[in-house]
Amino acid sequence: MINKKSLITILIFSILLFITSIIKNETRKIEKNISKLNSKIKILEKNLYETQLDYFYLSSPKILSEKINFFSNEKYKHMNYSNIYISLESFISNQNKLTKKNNEKKR
Repeated sequence: MINKKSLITILIFSILLFITSIIKNETRKIEKNISKLNSKIKILEKNLYETQLDYFYLSSPKILSEKINFFSNEKYKHMNYSNIYISLESFISNQNKLTKKNNEKKR
């Protein structure tokens, strides 16, 4: 009877030890994948930041007007809001949205 108990105990211990090693290896693989993905995310975030910085710099009115003056002999004229917006209502609604956002930031 003692031999059967010992045999069962050793068998259960061996099975649990084997399962533990499998789980540990799988979690190690998952951690490596997470680490790789995190490094890719950091690279992409850096590229996004640099791209946004370039966009904001290159699309600023001052830079655009300088480029237009440099590359063209024509005079640059500012557009009226009536030329940009479809209607006065769309302009007013947009201004209201901007005003609400600015007020929320100040609080």
